[in-house]
Amino acid sequence: MEQLRKWFGELDQGSKTKLLLAALGSVVVLYLLLNQQAKPEVSVGEVQPTSVEFSASIFVHVVGEVREPGLYELDLGSRVSDAVELAGGFTPEAVQSSVNLARNLSDGEQVIVASEEQLQGSQANGLVSLNRASVEDLDTLPGVGPALANRIIEYRSSIGSFSDPRQLREVSGIGEKLFAKIKDLVTL
Repeated sequence: MEQLRKWFGELDQGSKTKLLLAALGSVVVLYLLLNQQAKPEVSVGEVQPTSVEFSASIFVHVVGEVREPGLYELDLGSRVSDAVELAGGFTPEAVQSSVNLARNLSDGEQVIVASEEQLQGSQANGLVSLNRASVEDLDTLPGVGPALANRIIEYRSSIGSFSDPRQLREVSGIGEKLFAKIKDLVTL
């Protein structure tokens, strides 16, 4: 041991640095090799399982002309037709075309199945019903022409139904000024 100290003491500073770096590198390599053996091997392309928590169901409120209106739990990816079926199907008064049966549902939405009377009453009390109005009904609103009326109906179909008149601002072509003009002329 004494000879080793003497030999190390006789080395110049550059040689000592190189020797210490080599020793440190050896320790790091040895650590990595020992650590590698403690872990299970994973081959390239192999996927390690992870736990991801998410809800695979949604809740939808089905109302109007269905046999059993209520709140229903459905699988994620369900369509309006699935919700209507869970609600017991259409009543004889239902206008089946008042809903898009092929549309995907989203969590927390309300599906409204209208009757003929409700569809005809889309302008009750002088207000235009956002959830039941036709293109012609919407066209009566100031600043809303047939093209914008169609976009409102397309938007309504994509979301299921309006839950708040302020959702109109999400329709392309309806800015703050137009919304201010029509907000008091519409109802749900």
